[in-house]
Amino acid sequence: MPKLTTGLLENTPVGGVRPSSTLSVNISNDDTVSADVQIEGFFQSGTAKVMYVQELFTLTAGSVALRSYYAQFDAFEFQFTVSTEAVAVTAWGKDAAGNLTTAHRVVAQEVDPF
Repeated sequence: MPKLTTGLLENTPVGGVRPSSTLSVNISNDDTVSADVQIEGFFQSGTAKVMYVQELFTLTAGSVALRSYYAQFDAFEFQFTVSTEAVAVTAWGKDAAGNLTTAHRVVAQEVDPF
């Protein structure tokens, strides 16, 4: 099963405002069969990663799932375990007004295997 990660994304405040307040995740299943998807989100606390998101669901063939997660931490990371390589994951940070933040843009080709 492919395992993917955004890597640790720094989100420290600039002028008192964090670049991203939420992380929007777009997951598409381009396979001809359903795919299992597990999402785990972590924030950095000192030297430890603390899990604060854990979600498991099935994505039908040819469909897309959109998720939005709280991201108001100094650093955070999302990991994805999928049952087929035909699943693509894209993630974008959004500021408090809902605008996309390019600092936290991770397109499918940039999501790293781990």
